[in-house]
Amino acid sequence: MTKNDLEKLIYTYGKDIYQFCYHLTGCRDDADDLYQETLYKAFELRKKIKDPNDESSLKNTRNYCLGIAARLYKNIYRKKIRHAEESLDDEQFDYNTQFASDSNTEELAEKDEINLFLRNCIHSLPLKQRNVIYLFYFADMSVKEISSLLKIPEGTVKSRLNTAKNALKIRLEEKGYE
Repeated sequence: MTKNDLEKLIYTYGKDIYQFCYHLTGCRDDADDLYQETLYKAFELRKKIKDPNDESSLKNTRNYCLGIAARLYKNIYRKKIRHAEESLDDEQFDYNTQFASDSNTEELAEKDEINLFLRNCIHSLPLKQRNVIYLFYFADMSVKEISSLLKIPEGTVKSRLNTAKNALKIRLEEKGYE
């Protein structure tokens, strides 16, 4: 992988990688740091990454970078637990909010409330479940791709997905969302 290939990756999938970093950290400042560390590590390991000549190999490189981010965050998370310095930033940051001029403000407020509640529910899941939920639903990766990325069996990915979905379903029902 050349410097130009890395620039192409950032241009094409940089937002996906950043969103994954934000999802893991829950805070823009920490996401910025993790994103930068991820790209730095990808640049260091560029000789191990195949040259992304077409869209599918570029997507595989994106997945490789998501794996780097997951491993880097796992190390950071362990240090936080070890040092008991965990602090979560509850600020809301939604990448996909689009406001239409004729939208009802009440509906928008309700959607924001649901999105915030769901984000908090996902963030309260154990890290292993949180990662597979994000990779499956938000990064649009298959069970096989997640298995390869996280270096765990496909059955483990399916189990974590199922456990996380059931936990989220219970929390949403408790809150009165269907």
